[in-house]
Amino acid sequence: MINLLYLSCGSGVNSLLFEAAKMLREESCSINVIQYSSEDMDKNEEIFSHVLNQVPSTDFVIIDLHGSVPYFKKFTRLQEKIKTGKTPVFLFSSIDEEMAEYRSWFPFSNDDYHQVFSYLHLGGLENMRSLLLWVYVQTGGGYLNVPKPVRPPTHGIYHPECHPGIQISEYRMFLPKTTMKAGILFWQNQYLSKSLEAVDMVITSLEYEGLDTIPVYCSSAPDKISGSPGIADIIRHYFMDGEKTTIDVLLIMMGFSQLSFSAPGSGETNMVTDNFFSLLGVPVLQLITTNQGCEEWNNNIAGLSILEISSHVVWPEYDGQIITVPVACYEQAENTRKIRGINERIQKVAKMAKSWAELRITPVHERRVALILYQYGLANDCIGGAFGLDTPESVVKILHAMKDAGYDCGEELPASGQELIQQLLSSLTNTPECMDEEELKRRSVDLVSTKEYLTWLSRIPKGCSQKIIHDWGEPPGTILTAGKEVLIPGKLFGNIFIGLQPPRGFLEEADAVYHSNDIVMPHQYLAFYQWIKEKFKAQAIIHMGTHGTLEWLPGKGVGLSSECYPDITLGDLPHLYPYIIDNPGEGIQAKRRSSAVILDHLIPAMTRAGGYGKLEELTIYIQDYFRSEKNRDNAKALEILKEIAQLVEETNLSSDLQISLSDQENLAASLELIYDYLCTARDSLIKDGLHIYGFSPEGERFCEMLYALTRMKNGSMPSLRESVGKSMGLILSKLQENPSGWNELFQKPNGALIDDIDKISFDIIRSIVATGCDPEKIPVITQDLYNNSELNETLIRICKTIVPDLRQTTDEMNNLLSGLNGGYVPPGPSGPPTRGNAHILPTGRNFYSIDPAIIPTPAAFAIGKKMADQMIERYVRDEGVYPENVGIVIFATDSMKTGGDDIAYLLWLMGLRPVWSSYGGRVTGLAIIPLSELNRPRIDVTLRITGLFRDVFPGLVELIDEGVEMVATLDESDQENYLASHLRKSLLESLKNGMDPDEARSRALVRIFGCPPGTYGAGVADKIITSGWEERQDLADTYIDWGGHAYGRKYKGEAMKDLFRTLLSRLDVTVKNHNSRELDILDNDDDFMYHGGMIAVTKAYGDKDPVSFVGDSSDPDKPVLRTVEEESKFLFRSRIENPKWLLGLKPHRYRGAQELTSLFDFAFGWDATADVLEKWQYQSLAETFLFDKACREWLSEDNPYALQHMAGRLLEAVDRGMWNPDEETLSLLQSIYLSVESNLESLTDPKSRISTKDI
Repeated sequence: MINLLYLSCGSGVNSLLFEAAKMLREESCSINVIQYSSEDMDKNEEIFSHVLNQVPSTDFVIIDLHGSVPYFKKFTRLQEKIKTGKTPVFLFSSIDEEMAEYRSWFPFSNDDYHQVFSYLHLGGLENMRSLLLWVYVQTGGGYLNVPKPVRPPTHGIYHPECHPGIQISEYRMFLPKTTMKAGILFWQNQYLSKSLEAVDMVITSLEYEGLDTIPVYCSSAPDKISGSPGIADIIRHYFMDGEKTTIDVLLIMMGFSQLSFSAPGSGETNMVTDNFFSLLGVPVLQLITTNQGCEEWNNNIAGLSILEISSHVVWPEYDGQIITVPVACYEQAENTRKIRGINERIQKVAKMAKSWAELRITPVHERRVALILYQYGLANDCIGGAFGLDTPESVVKILHAMKDAGYDCGEELPASGQELIQQLLSSLTNTPECMDEEELKRRSVDLVSTKEYLTWLSRIPKGCSQKIIHDWGEPPGTILTAGKEVLIPGKLFGNIFIGLQPPRGFLEEADAVYHSNDIVMPHQYLAFYQWIKEKFKAQAIIHMGTHGTLEWLPGKGVGLSSECYPDITLGDLPHLYPYIIDNPGEGIQAKRRSSAVILDHLIPAMTRAGGYGKLEELTIYIQDYFRSEKNRDNAKALEILKEIAQLVEETNLSSDLQISLSDQENLAASLELIYDYLCTARDSLIKDGLHIYGFSPEGERFCEMLYALTRMKNGSMPSLRESVGKSMGLILSKLQENPSGWNELFQKPNGALIDDIDKISFDIIRSIVATGCDPEKIPVITQDLYNNSELNETLIRICKTIVPDLRQTTDEMNNLLSGLNGGYVPPGPSGPPTRGNAHILPTGRNFYSIDPAIIPTPAAFAIGKKMADQMIERYVRDEGVYPENVGIVIFATDSMKTGGDDIAYLLWLMGLRPVWSSYGGRVTGLAIIPLSELNRPRIDVTLRITGLFRDVFPGLVELIDEGVEMVATLDESDQENYLASHLRKSLLESLKNGMDPDEARSRALVRIFGCPPGTYGAGVADKIITSGWEERQDLADTYIDWGGHAYGRKYKGEAMKDLFRTLLSRLDVTVKNHNSRELDILDNDDDFMYHGGMIAVTKAYGDKDPVSFVGDSSDPDKPVLRTVEEESKFLFRSRIENPKWLLGLKPHRYRGAQELTSLFDFAFGWDATADVLEKWQYQSLAETFLFDKACREWLSEDNPYALQHMAGRLLEAVDRGMWNPDEETLSLLQSIYLSVESNLESLTDPKSRISTKDI
C-alpha cells in the first residue's frame, strides 16, 4: 500500500483525492490518501503529533498552502521533521518564491516537478487520479501509464437546472425577466469536485427572494497553464454587456482579494489600478466559508480562525467587499469532509443582497433612509457627537445633497447644523427632562406598543430575547418609555428619518454593569431599530461618524451568527458609515460586525500651535536674554531675567519642568530647558475646528491642512519644512535637536529659525494656493530662496498629488450618494494622514487596514525598539534601577496605524525579535535576543488588550503568548530575566497552595488580559461619567472586573481576576503610546479608561505608585517620551490654553461646544484614575472656558447644556477633594451652574417659549 499524506492550509480537504484514490483501488492500484488541515493541527497537538509520526513512514507528502507559511503556525516543527527524514515532499503554494524555497524537498527532476505542479494547479478529478498514479509509480508501487495533465474548464455558468457548458448568451435567455439580478462567483475547484450544496442553497435563497441569479465558477488569476482569463475578464464577460452592467449585486463565495489575484505578485498587498469592481459598479458581498464544523463555529465566540479572518475578511476588504457572515462550513462525511451550507445564514445573506438590489432599483424619490446620530452621556449637550466631525452641519449638507439628487426630504430643510440641533431639541431626545407622559408622546416621532414590540421580540432567537428580559426586565422596560409604549426620538424630513441612537444602557444602569459586563442592549434599543425596519420601512441606514454602539454589542468577534446582537439589531439593512480615516481599527469593527460600507472622511484641519499670550512673551524674553548673554550685556540680561521669573511664576511653568525659582542662578541655568519646552509646544500640531463631511477645507484651513500633510516626508517626497530649511542652508533636524542653540550666522536661537522655516513654508503654501496650485508658477514664488531646486521639486509634487487629493474630499459626498444608489464604494487605505501618509487620500473610500500576518513590520520594530529604550533609559535615570514589571495597554487601531510599534515595544522589552519571511514580509515566529546584545535584563510585561484587539489580532495574541513562554523558560538568573524569576516564584507559591503543577505553570505564564469573550470596554468611563464611584478603589475594582480575563494559546477569556490584580499591583511602569497628534490623551475616554484604569489598580493595590509614560511617535524619526502628568501639561500648553484651538471650535457652535464638555470629562477622568491634574490646570479650565466672558456667552448662546455640564464637572472635582479652589473661584462656579440650571429648566418646560437663543 502506497500512502500519500496531504496537508492543507487554508484550502480545506481535497475531496477529489479521496475519490481518485477510491477509483484507483477499485482498479487494483493500492494507494491510500490521508488528509489533515493546518487548522486541525494548529489547535490540536494530538493530531499534529500523529502527523509528525506519520511523516517518516509515509511514501509521499504534499503540503498545499493557500496563503502562506506563516498561517500554518506549526510549520517550523513540521519542517524540522521533514529535514531529518527522507520522505519526498512537494510544497504547493500560490507564491512562487515560497515554492522555490522548498524545491529541495522534492528529490525528482524538474520535469517531474512541473508535472506534479500542473496536476495540483489545474485540479479536477482526472488530474488528481493522474497525480496519485505518478506518486504510485515514483514511490515503488509499480509501473503504470501516467497521463499528462489535462485542462479542465476554468470558468463557466453553473445552475442546477441548466446543462453544463451553457453559454452566457443562452443563459440570459433562460433567465426569467424579473427586475433584480444577482451575480455569484465561486471557486472552480468547488465545481470540479461537485461540492455544490452551499452554492445551490445560495441560488435557491436568492431566487426565493426574487432575484435572478448568474452563478459563475472561476479561477481568479489570469494563468497561461490553465487558460484562465482572470477574474477581470470573467466579470466583464458574465456580468456586463459591453459597458452596461447586467446585475444589481455580486456575491463572492471565494476568499482573498480578487483585485490582487487579478495582478499576481509576491504575496504582498498590491495597489491595483484596474479596479473592475468600480467598472461593474454594484455592491460586492463576501460570503464566508469556515473550515470549522457548523456546531464548532456556532460555539466559537471568536467566530473565525486566524486563517479564516485573513482569507475571508482582511483580504476581501482590500477589494471593498462587504463582509457578511459564514454561509458554509466543513462537516465530516464518511472518511472526508464536505462543504455544507448554513441555511439560516444563507437566507440572511440572500435578504441582504435583495435589500442592496432593491435600493439600486427603487426610484430616488421613493427611497426611505434612516440617518442615525449619537447622543453620548446622559445630557442634551452631546447630540451628534462624532470624533473630528461637525456632525450637525454635515447632516444638513447631506440632506441638501440628497434633496438635490431627488430624495423626498420634506418641505423645508434646516439651513444649518445649529438649526437642526434646535429642531432635535424641540423634539424628543434620549434625555427627556421635566416632561409628563403626554408631552413625551407628543414629541416622539412614533410610538411602539408593547404588543407590537413583543411581536418583534418573538422573532429573534429565544435565548437572546430571554437575555434581554433578564438584563432589563419585562417589556417594554423603563428606558425611553411612556406608560407601556416605547418612544422613538428624532425627526422626520419627508422620507428621511434623523434618529438618535438609543442608550446602550451602561450609563442608566451603571451599578448593574459593575458586576455584569456582558449586559445586552435594552428593549428600547431593539425597538428603535425594529421600528426603522418594520414601520418606517427604511431601505438603508447611515450611522453618522465615529462611532456608535451597535457594532460593539455582544456576540462573536467576526463571522456572526443569528444569536449575535449586532446581527439581531440591524438585520439585512444596507449599512453606510461615514468614519474618520485615522481610526481603522474601530471602523473595521463596524465592517466586520455590522456589514458596514465605510465612507472615510478627512481629519479636522491641523495647524501649528504657535505662540500665544504670556508663553509668547516668555519666548521672546528668553531669546532676548540669549542675545544679551552673547553680547555680554549682563545688566540687560539681569533685567530680562526678572521679567522671565515673573512670567514663569504666572504661567506655572516651573510645575511642567520641575524647576526651582528659588534664585536667579537656578532660573538662569534652566532657561535652555524652558525655551526648548516652549519651542516643542509651539511646534506641535493641534486641530483647527472640525471637518464638515464632503467638503474640502477652505481658505486658511486648506493652507493649514496642506502644511500639516507636508511637514513630514511622504514616502520619497521630502518634507516641505526640510526642503525650505535646506534652501536657507539649514538642517531642520539639527535645529530641532537643540532649539536653544545659538546660530551665529542668523544671530538667533535655533528655535527662532524653526519659526522662520515654518513662516516661509506657510507663506509659500499661501502663495501657491493663491495661484491655483499651478506648478509653473513655483519658480517665481521661491526665487528669493538661494538654493531652491529641491524645494521646487517638492512643491511641484505637492501641487500634482497632494493638492488634487485634498480637493477630492468631495468624494465623501459623491460616494455616499453612490452607496445610497446601491452602488460600489471603492476601497482605500487608512491611517493618520499627517504621519507621512498623505498618499492615503483622497477620502470617501471604504477603507481597509493591514494584514495581521506582517505585524510588526521591520520599520515598526525599529521604532518600537527605540521607544522602549527611551522608556528604560528614563526610568533608570530617574529611579536608578531597571523596571522589573511593565504594564502596557495595547489598542488594535494603533497596531493597524503603525504596523505594530507597540508589539515591537513589548517584544523588545522581553528580549525578543520577530522572524520575517524572505518574501511578503510575514512574521513566521520569534527569536530570542542574546543577553550580550540586549545588554540589560529581560523585563516582565503584562498586557491589557482591548476587545477589538482580541477580535482582529488573534494571531498576535498567540504570538505574544508564545514569546512569554520562550522568555520565561530560559535558563537565566533572576537578575538577568525578571520574567523567568517571577515565573519561578509564582510556581512555588501555587504548588505550596496545592495547585496542579500543569495548571500552576499555565497560570504563571499568563500575561495577556482583556474583557470577557464577546464583550468590549473597561467599564471605568461609565462609572466616572455617571459619578457612580466613591473611592479610586471602586474604579480599580471595575477595571479588574472587566479586564481580568486571560488570553493566549490555551486561555480564551477565562476569568483570572485575582491574578490580574496581583500582576498590576506589582507594576513599576505603565505605558500607553500615541502615534499622531490627530488624537491625544485628552481627546477621548479610551486613554483614561484603559491606561488610567491600570494606574488606578496599581495605586489601589500596590506598594508604590507606578511611573506612567506616554510615548509619542507622531514623528517616527524623533519619538518623544513623557509621563502622563507631563503629557497633560504639554497639552494644556500647546492646545487647551491656546486661543487658536478655541477659535477653531466656535464656528461649529453647538457641536464645537461639545468638544469642551468632552475635554472636561476626559481631564477629570484622568485625575480620578491617576492623579494627573494639578490645581493650576483645574483653574485654567475654569478661567479659560467658564470665567472668560466671550467664551461663556458663546456657550450660553449655542449650547447652554455644555456650559452646565462643564461647571458641574468642576464642582464635582471640588466635592471629591480633587481640587481645592479659592472661595472666589468656587462661588463663581456655583453661580454659573445655578444660573444655567435655572435657564435650562425654563427651556425644557413644555409650556415655555424660550429657545436656546434666549440663554
